[in-house]
This record gives sequence, structure tokens and C-alpha cells, in this order.
Amino acid sequence: MKQTKRFLALGMAACLLLLGACGNNGAGDSSAEDELKTTAVEVQTVAQGEMAASNTLAGQVTPIESIQVFPMLSGQVQTLNVAEGQVVNQGDTLFTIDTTTVTSTLSALQQSYNATKTATDQAISSAQIGVQNAELAVTQAQTSLDNTNALFEVGAASSQQVTQAEQALQQAQAALQQAQASVQQAQASQQSSLAQIQASIDQIKAQAALGTVTAPVSGKVTEVNITLGGMAAQSTPAVVIAKDSALMVSVFASENVRAGLQVGDVADVTIESVSSDPMQCSIRTVAETADAQTNLYEITLYLPNGINPPIGAFADVTLYTDRRDSAIQIPTEAILTDGEEQYVFVVNNGVAAKVVIQTGLVGDGVTEVTGGLTGGESLVVKGQSYLSDGTAVRIVDGEE
Repeated sequence: MKQTKRFLALGMAACLLLLGACGNNGAGDSSAEDELKTTAVEVQTVAQGEMAASNTLAGQVTPIESIQVFPMLSGQVQTLNVAEGQVVNQGDTLFTIDTTTVTSTLSALQQSYNATKTATDQAISSAQIGVQNAELAVTQAQTSLDNTNALFEVGAASSQQVTQAEQALQQAQAALQQAQASVQQAQASQQSSLAQIQASIDQIKAQAALGTVTAPVSGKVTEVNITLGGMAAQSTPAVVIAKDSALMVSVFASENVRAGLQVGDVADVTIESVSSDPMQCSIRTVAETADAQTNLYEITLYLPNGINPPIGAFADVTLYTDRRDSAIQIPTEAILTDGEEQYVFVVNNGVAAKVVIQTGLVGDGVTEVTGGLTGGESLVVKGQSYLSDGTAVRIVDGEE
């Protein structure tokens, strides 16, 4: 009997302990249940600011003005003084071409010139001696005439003798004129013969001079299409020079992007070979006509001073169109869709409210809201996918 009472007492004590434990558990789960009834979200205040549609395209560093240097004489490259990337000044020798075949007859022509000059000099000298002899004959004939006239006046000579002396003087004067003409003819013949040979010599020298090719402008060498000992052709540019080393970034854009651009607009350009940070570049040109093959429009941009990337380097170019000075904008990731409907959730007094919105521009991670929001709302930016209209929410980060 006593043992039965002891079992009853132990059973009652166990029940009391169990009830007590159950009571404690109920009190502890109250706050946990409240948390389970809310959805954790992050919010951000809807703000206004400058905005533009952005389009990131692949571009390339190119020279602003490229000068192609063609050799004027085909032949083997004898010297090569430049390499790609080298800066040259106007007048610097770029390369030379072997002119042996051009100048092979130059020595023979020079010998011919010298021989012709020697021969014609002798002919002129002989003609000049003839002039001297003729002049002496004229002097003698004049003296004879003078003497004959003196004798005729005193009756010691006849008129026939005077006439003969006059004829002798006339003949001597004619011979002098003929001798003088022979000198002029010899000089003219020499000038003509030497001029022909000299013209051939000058032509060869001028052609040989073409074998030395110099830089027509100052700038950076962007291409070298010849090799030392190789052949240079007149039909192919041997060297290409970026005039004044001036570079730009070239990118090709579609018609709808081009329509929103104008010269002077600022774009973000990233050239990884220079830096991973974007730099601001202004638009230099906007093509009026599209490329015939790609139907894209070339856009060129100035590079900031001091930036000197390799020519041909790739660049990421972010172009901005349809700029807005004050646009309501929200993170694009905050927007949900249901068919053609776009909507977001905002928080009012701990409750999520669904708001249907209309959107405009799409920028870099942000979207313009043209209807549904006015600014200042607490927009759910994380956790919105778990919400429905009227859901109780708990803000875990961000601003309310």
C-alpha cells in the first residue's frame, strides 16, 4: 500500500515538471513566431538625379591621321632604321633601297661627259686660234690699205692698187667673222653635247636619291611592312606613321545609339593595357553615314593628354544617350515583372505595398521610373521576390 502511494506521488511530480516545462516553452516561442510571420527585406529611398541610357561597346585605339609611306623606287631594302612604336621626326631616314642597278651606268656617263668636254674644249680652242689669226690678217690688211692710200695721195700708187687693198681688207674681215662664228658654233656644240649627257647623269642621280626614304611628317611609326634584305615595292606602303603621334579611340555604334550622340559628349573609356579604371573622353566625330558592310556608324573619341596606349589596343567604351537632369531612378534589380506589367514593393509602417510602375531609360544598373513613384518612398531592393501586397516585413538593412 505504501509502495503504491509512493508511485502515485512520483507520477504527480513528473506531471507537474512536464506541465512546467510546457509552460516555459510556450513563452519562449512567442517572439520567434512573430519573426516568422514577417519577411526580412532591405530598402533604399527612391531618389532623383542625373541619368542617361548607357551602351557599352568594344572600341580600338587608332591614329587620328595615318600617313602611308610608299617607296618611289622598287628594290632590295639595304638599311632599315625604324621599328613599330618608334617616334620619328620629319626628315629622318626611314630606310634605304639598293640603287646599284640604277647607278650602274653612271660611271660610264661621267667618263663620256669628261671625254666630250675635252674634245669640245679642243675644238673651241682651235676655233679661237683661227679668230686670232683672222684678227691678225685684218690688222695687216688695214695697215696695207692705209699705206696704199698714203702712196696714192703722193702719186706713188694707182687707184687699182687702192681697190685691191680695200678688197683684201674686206676679205680679211669676212674671214674674221667666219672664225668668230666657228668659235660660237663649237661652244654651242659643246653645250648641247654636255647638256644631254648631264641630263642623263642628273636623271640617274635623282632616281638614286629616291632610294633614301625619309619621314614626311613627325609622329609614331604604327606599321613597318618591309624587312632588312627584303624587297620593297612601290605598290605597298612600307611604313605607316601616326602624324604627331596623335591617337583616338574608334567605336562603331548602331543607328539608334548614334542618334543620341553629338560631338563634345563625354563617354567612359577603359583601356585595360593602360588601366582598369575608366577615363572620361569627349566625342571627337560622329559619322554621318554608316559603314557599307556593317551598317554601323563610326564614333571617335579624344584621349586625355598624357595617355599613350599601344596602337590597336582594345577599349571598352560606354556611350551615354538621352540624358536627364532630374530623373526618378531605382536599381534595376528591384523591378519585378508579371507579363507586361512592371512593379516594385515599397514599405509603409512595416507592411509591403505593391506599386505598378512605368519605366524609361535604362542605365548602368539603374532604371528611370516615369510613373508610379514620386521620390522619397522606401523601396525594397532585396527580398522583394518573397513579397506580396500587404506582407508584413522586417527591415534588416538599409533605410526606412
